[in-house]
Amino acid sequence: MSLDCNHKIIAEKIYLDNRPWEEALEEFLAAFPAESFRREEIIPVSRALGRRLVETATAAIASPHFPASAMDGIAVRSENTFGASDSKPIKIVLEKEGRIVDTGDEVPQDFDAVIMVEHLQVISPEEVEIRAPAIPGQHIRSIGEDINQGDPIVPAGTILRPWDLGALLAGAIAQVKVECQPKVAILPTGTELVQAGTVPEPGQLIEFNSTILKGLVEEWGAEAIVYPITADDEEALQKRVEKAIEEADIVVINAGSSAGREDYTAKIVTKMGTLLTHGVAIKPGKPVILGSIANKAIIGLPGYPVSTALTARLFLKPLLEKIRNLKVEDKKLEAKMARKIPSTLGVEEWVRVRLEKNEQTGEWLASPIKRGAGVIMSLVRADGLLCIPRSSEGVVAGEKVEILLLR
Repeated sequence: MSLDCNHKIIAEKIYLDNRPWEEALEEFLAAFPAESFRREEIIPVSRALGRRLVETATAAIASPHFPASAMDGIAVRSENTFGASDSKPIKIVLEKEGRIVDTGDEVPQDFDAVIMVEHLQVISPEEVEIRAPAIPGQHIRSIGEDINQGDPIVPAGTILRPWDLGALLAGAIAQVKVECQPKVAILPTGTELVQAGTVPEPGQLIEFNSTILKGLVEEWGAEAIVYPITADDEEALQKRVEKAIEEADIVVINAGSSAGREDYTAKIVTKMGTLLTHGVAIKPGKPVILGSIANKAIIGLPGYPVSTALTARLFLKPLLEKIRNLKVEDKKLEAKMARKIPSTLGVEEWVRVRLEKNEQTGEWLASPIKRGAGVIMSLVRADGLLCIPRSSEGVVAGEKVEILLLR
């Protein structure tokens, strides 16, 4: 037993693991079959960007569903234009032999060609002159030129892109059946935290990690549910977790994941479900918690913002990729280290770097920036992340390294 700073006896000691994060992740992912998360819903096409289509969508109507002018000009009967030339222009009487049409207008019945306005010579308000013949079908979009009624537009399993949505709407499909987005509950914790927009008093900190996490969750194709700040109180946090597991597929508890006197996440996960991991051999971000409660995934992330962002990328992103059966590819590039970076053997370290291109050689140079886990501006200023393996004591100047891009 030991004494805390207020001389209270800590009756229970919580030990942190020091597992390789890959091993912890593998066990964590294996605990959650992707099928158990998958649900379906019908939503408007306008809200379906990035969603996976469950059923092949077939066109309700043709596009276009009428003969449509492809140009601004006049609709004509092509037979009336044969023989037109520079030396022998032909006059077209409007409303009788020609009808004015704009792009997208229906071509009147009995007219089979459109002459562009640029190719017309206006003689009077009632007459125009043409100097070249029109051929049947000229500048007319036929019925079903783009999409035929009943044709498959987008196959099942497609992740819908902006142009897919346009094609669906063109085929008069207003709603589609898609896989539901995984729901991720984000629980910011800490008695010292106040909502953004509040002027903090001494001893108070503005809570912003939930906004970072919400952005990442949405970037990775899931729906974020941000809960109000929970104070450092075990009973209050447990009640908040109980509510979150009813509403979400994944619960992310931010802060309270270490082994301090007000860190309750590991204790609550152990009491309510299964604690798989408490601590991984990475820097920053060691005090990660992975577990399950009522078949819902629980992730406890450290409170420092750099640790929060990094561990979310290492553990939350792969889980969402598994659930969605869609990998969100990271952007990487090769660079040379501008200077030496020492690192601790046995711990994988992620270092924020700035990148600068050598215009003469075309090579990128990577320079480390401030390494503190609580320095949010280091992420703002960083161009990428360098991973130093746990088997290494660092990298030397001039060494070629792979950089995970943040921009």
